[in-house]
Order: sequence, then C-alpha cells, then structure tokens
Amino acid sequence: MVAKTEHRSRSGCPVACALDIVGDHWTLLIVRNLMFLGVHEYKDMLAAEEQISSSILSERLKKLEGEGLVASVPHPASKRRKFYFLTPMGKDLIHVMLELVLWSNRHLSVFLDIPKEKKAFLERDPAGFKAHVLAELDAWERQFLNNERSFAD
Repeated sequence: MVAKTEHRSRSGCPVACALDIVGDHWTLLIVRNLMFLGVHEYKDMLAAEEQISSSILSERLKKLEGEGLVASVPHPASKRRKFYFLTPMGKDLIHVMLELVLWSNRHLSVFLDIPKEKKAFLERDPAGFKAHVLAELDAWERQFLNNERSFAD
C-alpha cells in the first residue's frame, strides 16, 4: 500500500495527488465550513454537528495551512484565538465542492439539509451561486482581515 505522501513522488496521477491533500472526510468538511458556512474559528469548527475531535481538527488545519489551502491570522479580540480562511488555492476548490453538492442533491437528496433558498439558487444558476460564494468570502476577508496580509496571489 502506498503512503499518502508518496503519491506525489511516485505517481503523476492528478487524482492521487489531490487526494493526498483533500481526500479524507474531515478535510472537506473543514473546507465546507470555511467556504459555505462562514465558520472561521477553531471553537466553531469543533462545535459543528459532525463532532470532529480536537486532535483531528488541529491536525487537519495544520495540514491545510502547510499545503497552502488555508491561512490564519490572530483574532483581533484575543491573540490566543485565530481566524482561519481559504487562500486562493483553497478557494479554487469551489468547483469540486459545488459538484459534490450537486451530485449529493441528485443522488442523496433524501438525506440533505440544504436551505431551500440556497438549493433553488444553486440548481437555477450554479455559476451565479459560485460567484456569490466567492464574493461572500472576499467580503469576509475585507471585514475581518483588515489588510494584515495580501491574499491576491
């Protein structure tokens, strides 16, 4: 069995290489929290209904930061807290995330809990929904990151 970190050195397969980074349940849920739910703090991610353990959450956030998909800045109210957010590389996962949502909506809709207005918007205009999500992420960054760093890269 090939260790996850070995795919990039052993295989040029783009799927295997991508799965090294985002190929587990918790990683995509963290991306979902940051991308769609406006959850940017550790404590709020820990409180999500999926009940991720603190050790797994810490490990996945460090991995996502190390891979360049997520970044963090100190919280303005307390230097002991951080705001986590998607980098441009992390935001590029919006295409994958939206396709997962659309696939789930088509094949698993009985289990889903998507707010009706968001579901209708996504079904009616996937490109518009994507643009709306990215605009919300940019607005959050302008409001909370206060130009501490440039994220235009």
